Amino acid sequence: MASDDPIDFAHTAIAQVANIASLLGVEAKRPLCGRLGAELFLVANYIDTAGLDQEKRLRLRISKLLRDVEAMCNWPKDIPKHKGHPLLEAIGKSFPGVISYEKARTRIRRGLDQLTACPHDAEVAIFHLQQFIERDRKSSRRDESKDTSSNRRVARPERSSFANELAHRILREQMCCTCQSNGVSRQMERGHLVCLLLQPPSTSVASHNLVQFDMLFSSKPFWNQSQLNHWQDIELLVPNDRTHSVKCVRFFDGDDGNDDKHANKISAKRRQRTDKGQFCHLIDLAKGWRLCLSIEDQELYHCFEPHKQEVDHTPGISLARILSTYSLTARMKLVLAYIIAYSVWQYYDTDWMRTRWTSETIQFMRESDTSGDRGRGKLLTWKPYISVQFNDEDPLCYEQHKVAGMVHVYPRIRALGIMLVEIGLGFPLPKREKQGQPLAAEVNAELLTAIKYTREEERWKNFDYPDYMSSICHCLEPGTFDQAPYVESLSAFEQKQNLKQRRNILYEKVVFPLENLLQGTKWIDSYEKIAPLDVLSQDTTMKEATVPENSDKRKAPERRRKRTESEKNASNWLLDLKVFNRELAQVAPAAGLREVSRRIRIAVLDTGYDDNAPFFFPPHIMERLKGWKDWVDSSDQPEDCHGHGTHLVSLVLKCAPDADVYVARIAKSPYQLLNSSEKIAEAISWASEECKADIISMSFGFADEQPCISDAIREALYKRKDSILFFAAASNYGANDREMFPARHESVISIRGTNSNGLFADFNPPKHEDEPVVFGTLGIDVPSAWPNSDREEYRSGTSVATAIAAGIAGCLLGYISSRPPEKPFYNVKNRAWTRRGMHAIFRILSSNTLQSGYLYLTVRGLMGIPDDVRWAKIGSKLSGL
Repeated sequence: MASDDPIDFAHTAIAQVANIASLLGVEAKRPLCGRLGAELFLVANYIDTAGLDQEKRLRLRISKLLRDVEAMCNWPKDIPKHKGHPLLEAIGKSFPGVISYEKARTRIRRGLDQLTACPHDAEVAIFHLQQFIERDRKSSRRDESKDTSSNRRVARPERSSFANELAHRILREQMCCTCQSNGVSRQMERGHLVCLLLQPPSTSVASHNLVQFDMLFSSKPFWNQSQLNHWQDIELLVPNDRTHSVKCVRFFDGDDGNDDKHANKISAKRRQRTDKGQFCHLIDLAKGWRLCLSIEDQELYHCFEPHKQEVDHTPGISLARILSTYSLTARMKLVLAYIIAYSVWQYYDTDWMRTRWTSETIQFMRESDTSGDRGRGKLLTWKPYISVQFNDEDPLCYEQHKVAGMVHVYPRIRALGIMLVEIGLGFPLPKREKQGQPLAAEVNAELLTAIKYTREEERWKNFDYPDYMSSICHCLEPGTFDQAPYVESLSAFEQKQNLKQRRNILYEKVVFPLENLLQGTKWIDSYEKIAPLDVLSQDTTMKEATVPENSDKRKAPERRRKRTESEKNASNWLLDLKVFNRELAQVAPAAGLREVSRRIRIAVLDTGYDDNAPFFFPPHIMERLKGWKDWVDSSDQPEDCHGHGTHLVSLVLKCAPDADVYVARIAKSPYQLLNSSEKIAEAISWASEECKADIISMSFGFADEQPCISDAIREALYKRKDSILFFAAASNYGANDREMFPARHESVISIRGTNSNGLFADFNPPKHEDEPVVFGTLGIDVPSAWPNSDREEYRSGTSVATAIAAGIAGCLLGYISSRPPEKPFYNVKNRAWTRRGMHAIFRILSSNTLQSGYLYLTVRGLMGIPDDVRWAKIGSKLSGL
């Protein structure tokens, strides 16, 4: 059954038409019909093998291609566009023998017969097919010449089913262990431990249509693991299709992979056939060398090459143990998750999946330094292995396994989802005691635990990637694969087609979002630069949780640090704000709110921002950063040498998720602001006039008034008719100093900092006696992005509180601007863009504190109430001005 994806459907349907045309050409002895069939086969093959960089263009052009092929099948009749592709649908989505298929096949034969009866018409049709491929290739070359960046999508190199089956079968047959049993019962099944290296897709083209498997074999069989002498590094080359399976395998050194003559010399001189029963002896002989195997004429050959890695001769370490012991960076997690997900898709319908793929069977090997120092070993998070058991028959390894009461019947996909949850969280999920419960109950409990953890947003605040969460949810949600369900009554062919479609869905819904996320982070092309996790290779129990602070600079790992209660509470406070924003978005359609024609714009004047911080990588974040201006170095690219600006910009983006943000870099560090007043004045004018900002956030201050800044504020207010809001940080010097400028400017909203319960911190300046009230919001231990760090940093101060207040104002303005004319208070909503209007709104949101006149700003008063009540609170306050 064809996939609902138009590209998959086009490939299936056009291949069927090609087959019909070719057979018709033979039967009718009409070469022109055979040529048409050949061109159709070429088109189908082109669609099937197109890389991801071509997929976007294909999707744009596939509809016209289908209409053209439908017209050929229905020749000479015209089919109205609104009827779609009835003939292609019939042969692409049903099977031979089915009435609809046979009727369509008969009509297609008749149409192709009439088309090819006229040479001119047939040549025109063939020309159109040739043009389709040629135009797409030209577009691809044109795109490649324009785009030399590393974030271009890579293609999907795929090991064929033939290569996977051949490699697995030959190794299984050869692994009849002949090692001495040392008293172990000979009836006991024996075999060496095998670990298959999992890798992302290679960007290089395999020579001679070969694919390579990299593996490690234990020197002793698994029943004798205590006597592990060494891990043998093994390379296996196999042909990728049957046409290259005879006498096509050669060995290549790393520097001369395309030198056929040299390859033949190596092959002739050093390759030897490996007979059954020799494998154990071969592993002993190869110690210290890389054992290179090839399959030729269904037989195994070997030679020895210098090793490419030196693996410590100690047992592997499971992913579960790595997660329990180490704190992986976001980069490590994303790359590892993608490699595992891609590998599950790559091997999905092969015998390599007969072993359970879990955080216990995914292994990592210690690798020695090239200096030969055996005292320490390196763990590379981008080199996971799967521990392979060639004789496993575990039902939970099957592609599908239906048991009464089992919710999710696809064990491989379910297990992948659980691993993605564990990697994202940074720890293995707790295992429940089975206590003799049925298999279905056990599996359902594991699934429920994983789903529960995905819904606990607080756990994901440091790894909040929507694409990653989407991949998890599609794995754990059984309904994802309902369009290609396993049904026992289907024929073998139908089962195979459904399985293929499930695999396609796995790629589209799980693997591709991870790949897209990695492309956005620019990590896909440099994953091998991720620093290792150092560990004492002689100590089988790792005692410290460590992680590289900056993997590119290879700094010493830092210890895992527990968050303080204050940090946890601040994180929960921000989570409440996130829930509030989500609530506003969800009630909008039901409340009759319209989509705003212009998003709210917030300008942040500070030390810039570092777009290499992982927070900024997701596309939905990057697309909201609309403007950048550097008054320090005139750089066209975002930059932040300090971190202050990065922290604040990311906070504003969090607090106002539907606002666009503009960033002005006015100093390298907060300490240089004393000499930056002219730059600040220019930045205010830029934000007001060029960016048309609704809000300008200034988390800095001067002891004395800066006339140029005052003039810029007054000019902006004049030109914008008072419809622009200014926020500024009060001061961080407590009662030792007065409120700073521009926070004390009459047209600026001054912000102070509180803890998560609204208690004003002692670093706030005292309230001026002429001020009736002052506002404070969260400003203690607030987490947000920081340059050169995969983790969030916790910062305190009125600067932080100012960014949060500006974000709250931004989300409120977005809500207010969505009010349609028929709603009450519509005629006063523009007052919210004035200082007086926002002051009034803040007063109804704020709570009184123990200090008179000190108001704690929070959105909790607007949460969980009917929208009419929410708007009445805001609108009535604006109406009273």
